[in-house]
Amino acid sequence: MLLLSLAFSLGADVLAGSKVIDDRSIKADLFTLSRHEMLGRDSPSAALSRAAEMISERYASIGLVPAADAKELLDPYLSPEAGEAEPASRPNLYLRPFTRGLEAPVEEECSFVFTLNGEEHQAEFGVDWVPVLGCAGALVGELEFAGFGIQSSADRYDDFAAVKDLKGKVAVIVAGEPRHKRKFEGPEVSKEASLWQKLHELNDAGVSGVIVVRRDAPPPKGKRPDFEPLLLDYRYTHATFPQVTEPRPPRRRPAVVEVSSSFAERLTGVDLLEVASKVDRSGTPKKVTVQECSVKVRSSLRLQDVRIDNVVGVLPGADPVLAEEFVVIGAHYDHIGVDTRGRVGPGADDNASGTSGIMAVAAAMKVSVPKRSVIFCAFGAEEDGLLGSKAFCGRLPVPRSSVVAMINMDMVGRGDAGEVAVLGTNQNPALLDVLKRANKLGKTGIKDLVTGKGDELWRRSDHYPFHQLGIPSLFFFEGLPISRNPDYHTWRDRVELVDPKKIENTSKLVHQTAWLLANDESRPPSPSSRR
Repeated sequence: MLLLSLAFSLGADVLAGSKVIDDRSIKADLFTLSRHEMLGRDSPSAALSRAAEMISERYASIGLVPAADAKELLDPYLSPEAGEAEPASRPNLYLRPFTRGLEAPVEEECSFVFTLNGEEHQAEFGVDWVPVLGCAGALVGELEFAGFGIQSSADRYDDFAAVKDLKGKVAVIVAGEPRHKRKFEGPEVSKEASLWQKLHELNDAGVSGVIVVRRDAPPPKGKRPDFEPLLLDYRYTHATFPQVTEPRPPRRRPAVVEVSSSFAERLTGVDLLEVASKVDRSGTPKKVTVQECSVKVRSSLRLQDVRIDNVVGVLPGADPVLAEEFVVIGAHYDHIGVDTRGRVGPGADDNASGTSGIMAVAAAMKVSVPKRSVIFCAFGAEEDGLLGSKAFCGRLPVPRSSVVAMINMDMVGRGDAGEVAVLGTNQNPALLDVLKRANKLGKTGIKDLVTGKGDELWRRSDHYPFHQLGIPSLFFFEGLPISRNPDYHTWRDRVELVDPKKIENTSKLVHQTAWLLANDESRPPSPSSRR
């Protein structure tokens, strides 16, 4: 009778938490993370930083606390005055930085001087202009507008026909291609939009350098909530999409920089995005005379250690003794960014779905706090080789021996809402029993629990560095095989294709599984193999 009463009590407690997991709040988070204007959350990027702030704010509102070593880890990245700042501007202790070697701007070696009416002016780095990856150098000369920088006989389109002579000039072009309903593959973005394709043409025209006016591919139609524009940030990488052959970059490249549309208007005296909109409608290049303006630009790039953040919050356990043990729940919040055509990889399923899920699970855990503590991790740079989770495991905030288990959510938003695949039971047979018990604790909506399959994906997500440490781990995934999702790692991975109800169901099962792991007297054994 005592055991039955205890089981009922546990079920009631976990159900109270699971009730707060609902598809409406998940849908809102999913939309915010994967909206077009978040530009694919590349690691690093201004968009990724904004996502990290959003996740941090949610952790704080739920009542999670920073990891015990958070300030020590963050200190090397802070100015001496940061600790004395007002509360609103104090360092965000949920951020857990690590670095990645990337070709990055050397700001003190970058300058943009432009001359109008005989008077010199300085442009502001990171606001007015940024270098372009792989295209550092000097731009010197008079400006000449060259439309989109496209010559296409197939589409009977030539931006250079209306230009007198580009030789020795700094060409100003608009990013992308005309958004015409019939030309350039219509709604799809053709190879003509690629910066590399354009540089081949501009090289042949003899330009001394190129200024690109940033204009990303358009967002989906329909009413969209307000979004404060991101800063014009340097793009450390270019996204690549499977089964898409991109033009190769020319061996000899002119120096190229990107500018904001407002700064382009200041340089040229013309609203070039308005010109581009007219070309969208007509499908015909427009001859545009810009004001006299010369530029002297120097851009410098060098391999550097660039900061990226994991976002980590802790829910302290309710038991004075078991609170010193931890269950980790994680999901990566980054994606692959923007390609050279300006196409955004939104990463709605991969992995705004898992990120919205861990925030929902954190809120549920707070309703009925388990005995053990729970660490919630949003990992950066998963798409670049599990860099965030490797960094976290390389410096755990708690002793390795105190980590009971790890649960990972990656791509949990597509397919049948009643199905979920859980990898890791082959490596951790004891966790299969926990998983089945969890699905019976309270209604999850999961009817088809796929286990014992998918080992070909086992090394490809953020649970794997934990597994290598000997920590029992489970990987929650939408369904097998991965080829069932034709939009994986493409620009089509959009929010309208993701089912918030499926994320809700999976999140409830994750919550109940983690809750058992955080309350059971015994701990699961180490994996049978670390491979």
